[in-house]
Amino acid sequence: RVSPLAARENPGSERPAKSQHPHLTMGRVVRAQQTYKAATGATVADLSQILTALLAADNDMRGSAEATLRVVARDASVVPALLTHARGDPDPQVRQLAAVVLKRRVLGHWPRLPRDAQEQVKHILLDGVVKEPVGLVRRSIADVVSKVAKATVPMGQWNALPEFLAQCTQSPEEAHRDVAFVIFASLTETIVSVMTQHFATLGGLFQNGLNDPSLKVRVAALRAVLSLVTNTTGEPNEVKIIRGLVPQIIATARNAIAAGEEDNAGLAFEVMDELIESRPKALSGHVPALVSFCVECANATRLGTVTRRRALDAVSFLARHKPKALLRAKLVQPLLRSLCPLVGEPKETDLAGEDDIDEAREEELQVQTVAARLVDLLALKVPARHVLPEVLRFASHALADGAANVSVKRRHAAVAVLGIVCEGCAEGLQRRAPEILPKVVESLRDPSPEVRGGAAFTLGQMAEYLQLGYDFPRMHRDVLPALFAVLPTEPDKRVQERMMYAMDSWLEQLDDEVAPYVEPLLRISYVALDSPDARPQVKEMLLSACASAAAAAGGAVHPHLPALLPRLERCLTATEDKDLKPRARALEVLGMLVSARGGRAAMEAHVPAIMAAADSGFDLDYGELREYGHGMYAEVAEALGEGFALYLPGCVEKAAASLRLDDGVVYDSDEEEHDRARRSAVPGGDSDDDGEDLSDSDGGGGNGNGNYSIFSGVVEEKAAACKAIASYAHHCPNAFKTHIGAFLNPMGDMADYMHEMVRSQAHHALARMAQCALKAAPPPSAEAFPIVDASLNATQRAALEDDDRDAVAAAMESAAEVIESVAASGGGGIRHLADAGHLEGLSDRCLAVLEGRAPCQEGDDEEHWAEEGADDADDGDDPDEEDEEAELGQIVLEGVAELLPALAAVGGAEFAPHFQPHFTALMRRTSGTRPEGQRSVSYATIVEVVRAIGPAAAPVVPLALPGCCREFGAETAGLRRNAAYCAGVMVEVGGAAAAPHRLDVAGALLPLLSAEETDRGVRDNAAGAAVRVLAADGFATARDTDAGPTLLAATLAALPIADDFEEAAATYGGLVSVFADPVASRVLARWAPATVALFARVVGDEYAKAREGWPGKDGASKVVDAGTIARMAAAIDAMRAADANAAEAAGGMTREQAAAVAEARAGNIPQP
Repeated sequence: RVSPLAARENPGSERPAKSQHPHLTMGRVVRAQQTYKAATGATVADLSQILTALLAADNDMRGSAEATLRVVARDASVVPALLTHARGDPDPQVRQLAAVVLKRRVLGHWPRLPRDAQEQVKHILLDGVVKEPVGLVRRSIADVVSKVAKATVPMGQWNALPEFLAQCTQSPEEAHRDVAFVIFASLTETIVSVMTQHFATLGGLFQNGLNDPSLKVRVAALRAVLSLVTNTTGEPNEVKIIRGLVPQIIATARNAIAAGEEDNAGLAFEVMDELIESRPKALSGHVPALVSFCVECANATRLGTVTRRRALDAVSFLARHKPKALLRAKLVQPLLRSLCPLVGEPKETDLAGEDDIDEAREEELQVQTVAARLVDLLALKVPARHVLPEVLRFASHALADGAANVSVKRRHAAVAVLGIVCEGCAEGLQRRAPEILPKVVESLRDPSPEVRGGAAFTLGQMAEYLQLGYDFPRMHRDVLPALFAVLPTEPDKRVQERMMYAMDSWLEQLDDEVAPYVEPLLRISYVALDSPDARPQVKEMLLSACASAAAAAGGAVHPHLPALLPRLERCLTATEDKDLKPRARALEVLGMLVSARGGRAAMEAHVPAIMAAADSGFDLDYGELREYGHGMYAEVAEALGEGFALYLPGCVEKAAASLRLDDGVVYDSDEEEHDRARRSAVPGGDSDDDGEDLSDSDGGGGNGNGNYSIFSGVVEEKAAACKAIASYAHHCPNAFKTHIGAFLNPMGDMADYMHEMVRSQAHHALARMAQCALKAAPPPSAEAFPIVDASLNATQRAALEDDDRDAVAAAMESAAEVIESVAASGGGGIRHLADAGHLEGLSDRCLAVLEGRAPCQEGDDEEHWAEEGADDADDGDDPDEEDEEAELGQIVLEGVAELLPALAAVGGAEFAPHFQPHFTALMRRTSGTRPEGQRSVSYATIVEVVRAIGPAAAPVVPLALPGCCREFGAETAGLRRNAAYCAGVMVEVGGAAAAPHRLDVAGALLPLLSAEETDRGVRDNAAGAAVRVLAADGFATARDTDAGPTLLAATLAALPIADDFEEAAATYGGLVSVFADPVASRVLARWAPATVALFARVVGDEYAKAREGWPGKDGASKVVDAGTIARMAAAIDAMRAADANAAEAAGGMTREQAAAVAEARAGNIPQP
């Protein structure tokens, strides 16, 4: 699902208009033209009559003249003849036409002209530049000068030209100065290449031009500067000269705006963009002035939308490519103070076709959108501590109690900006969510639709990026009821859509908690689905929310199937264009209903019909139906398992067809089409036998290259096809194994596809295919090794070449799955991985990521500008800047957190020496100046590697434990959770190396075990860590008469496990082991009854889950494993026999608990 903000970077996501010939809409258009014959016997001597005829109104006369000119123009003597007319004809129209035709013909004939004729042409051209009285003719002659100069100046054959132009720039005549800079603009590349030693001279000339009293000349000079900046080599001396031009560039733009010539001011923004991208050092010392000017323009409502947007775009360019320049200039906070009042939730894609938005309002919305994207960019590129305080300050003032008198625009900006920074400032916003969210929810009832829409947008962004369900599992109770309350009566359709987006995003975060919301959601959905007047967008978003609910807890939706399925069937039979998106979403709902827990039983009778409905969508030539069709096939395969074999051949064939789709088409640019039209209208524009390029263009868009466009929806369809193949390989491997060979090469190609979404899914598919092959032919058979190699080679290519973090993370996670499967298969598979270089190569790739050297991390620790000049003397670097990266870098570290432990598990103790550089890099990333999310991932990686290596990793334990314990006081629950788990495992594995720290860890865990710790996941992990500490080193802490009882009492108070059931085996099993130790059981005898009561409660709860239905989609994430349940039942019996107080506690079990223990004793408690 794509949020409104995510759509900001995907302007091509909308479906293109239907065409009778959809594959021809972007191709060349061949126009039928009348054919004219050239006049018989015409020569260059007839040129005067030809030119006159070319200006005639009669089409036939003009056509015949064009044909005649094509013949006559093959003679090289046409060059001096055209020049004669360009300089001497009394009619200015004829002079201009002669110059235009000469521009197109001169280079083709230039080598054939005698040297004296060439010199004569040069002399006449320069004379014309100075003496021609008509401006348009003078410009056309200047164009000829440019053409000739490009063929002569680089060869040293027109050395007088630069000096001539320099003299013109000093002329008292405005026209001379203007045309000189016009020629400079077209010749800068040519001149710079031969005048490097005279670059200072060029700089001085351009500086004078930018200071010229004539605005016309200043603008012409600005064009020349743009060309100069584009073509400079970047030598330090050149950069210094360009730096001196920056103040005049800004001043020229400011003067152009003051004169009402905003188009000319746009040139300054182009220069700024070019400097930021290619010559950033030239802006040294001028960044504050540049940003100040751009913000001034953006806030000037009197200016046109284009100018305001261009100003914001220039700052966006700076923020995207050189964010640390803004930090060093201390501009981020002032910039945000100016931007925050401008923003609104991005809605530019909504504007097309909205008849109720007037032109002025539409322009304002466009500025809002650009400002919003810039704030979002700052949040992503700049450390959150520089962004979030300013955003919160602005929002809190505008949304404070008693702020009803605040303007609508300001209230709207306040709620919207909170959503805009959710992705980039997720960590800080997550901590502040309890105080922020109520104000946003309250804004859902604001009188203004803009504010209500902004509030809904922000709620959706908070659900999408802040992971609030993890740290605040009950927060949905404050949001969803409020949304359900306001949605039915919301009069504004755009606000409705944002509310549905928010509802969908929050429902998607839920598990069993979604059940209370199913009925109100379906009630609203039925109204829209039953209404013929409901907008397709509304139906689509409601169906998306239904899919989220079904994915979270399909069992809660299944009772409503009799009312829901007929409505979905109506969607699946719709064929009008406007109904195809809802039809695609209906497929998604059905897929989720089938794959949900209990879905096979509830939906199996309907599977043939829904498969047929999905198949029929492939006949409509609509990419989104194919995309969601693949998604539905994947969900059905998950539900049916090998029972999907009946449908597999057709589904595999459709996936292969999607992977073979054309990605795009080469087509003519708008500029080429415009030039072609002009060539058909301007006489003499057709090609001649010399094959000369006759276009007016100087070749900027030429060289045979067209524009490349991706067909709308192809990326999503290919990604869905890859995901479907992964599902088939995973859920029905016996049926799919014969198809592996057919997809080996195509999926490898998809791993190198141009779009990261497809690459990510291809990596997952390759891993699933490898696992499927290993099941079909486990080692020592080598049959599976080609697909294993293909998957791991793709991962290495991604780590070495891919610049997208998400794709690299997906590749690493996939490689980890493959390595684990090879290890589980045995039979020498690991030896093959070592011999093929995969283990060493992947280890090196992990190290490169940890050290920040991977291509996908470019920019994380860069941007070291050489700031020069007195203006920068106080712009010292922030000592924390290098370490405090934007949180975007975390995703690829999470890939390492999966892959490195898998490599360690394969190597075991032998991996310990290889882990040392990785450990060093990981410890650097646990520095307190790093974002908490990054520290959390780093500790998680360390602990999993330590577990995999075992006691051989003991030397790193004393180095990591102190910092790990310090994180027990971290602000984010995720970091506290990981730190607790990490500390427990390191004490468990470290043995004697951890002994000096064991009691410190025990004491540090106590606050996490108390009621003061409100996050249940943290308490669960702390309890697991505490039990590991009690049992470590031969139950040393459990036998300690001081530390043992204190730690056990706190641990029992924190149990039972409520959230992280992965800790159940270690926690409950560890307690069983502690009380099985004779010494420890005597020291802890006082707590034996409480332990028995805990075991009885847990066994009883698990038995109840088995009878009443497990939580979650598959139930496995919220249960205790059968082996641990059996151990607790046996421990109850043993403790009852050994201790009278424990026996009394066992006797106090409820009837249900006693029955559950009896069933557990007999091994009769089933698992999901």
